[in-house]
Amino acid sequence: MSAFLENILDVENLSPLSKNILSSVAMALYFKFVIEMTCFIRLKWADRDGPTGLARNFLHICFSFLVLFWPYFDTSDGWSWKLSAIVPAVMFSRLVYKSILVRDAYDADVQNMSISGSPTDLLLGPLLLAGVFVWLTLYQFMTEKAAIIAAMSFGDGCAPIFGSLYGRHFYSTPVSRVKTVEGSVVGVFLGTVTACYFNLYAMGLPLLPLRMILAYGGIAAVAEGTAPGNLDNLVAPLVLHLSIDRVKELLPP
Repeated sequence: MSAFLENILDVENLSPLSKNILSSVAMALYFKFVIEMTCFIRLKWADRDGPTGLARNFLHICFSFLVLFWPYFDTSDGWSWKLSAIVPAVMFSRLVYKSILVRDAYDADVQNMSISGSPTDLLLGPLLLAGVFVWLTLYQFMTEKAAIIAAMSFGDGCAPIFGSLYGRHFYSTPVSRVKTVEGSVVGVFLGTVTACYFNLYAMGLPLLPLRMILAYGGIAAVAEGTAPGNLDNLVAPLVLHLSIDRVKELLPP
């Protein structure tokens, strides 16, 4: 038993699979804690005047931090790092299950993440966000694209909070929901810029020039503010993904 504990504590001597299992467990525990905190926030603000959807936005912000666990995964065996996709994949499956099969308006996930209180809401923004992170994990693992798109997700989660607290100037496009300038500028733009630097540093990736980060923040703000209906969690990452290489060409390091 003592030898087993010594091997667990001596992480450097663990196999890549063992390291990645431990990292996956840590990621799952983190997200379990986030879900519990989301429920606490929702219940705390239930009978008070506060930011609209605070619990949902808190969950959105914390979900974007899943990329910060990636540096702890060992890619040397060529495959077990994909365990890092378990949490977003489970979340994706859970949302499908709750919205299509359970269909309980009083379910905790529906209460935490839906806008209207309907289980079908889970198939919109929340499901798209989980799907984007599954794709990021499997196809953009430890890349600057993933760091930038995750940063945009952080800013997107901050935007409704700033908008509901300080929003005074409203706008919309023919296909988008009503947004606030304050939410788009302070939340999406500045949130994306700040989180870009944080994610790149935390993931051990080279920092990008400020002009490029500002461009990514601007693209994220425009894409999120003009995205159709509840599709901003898909449209904004897609637009940013298609723009990253183009920005590098126009604003070379």
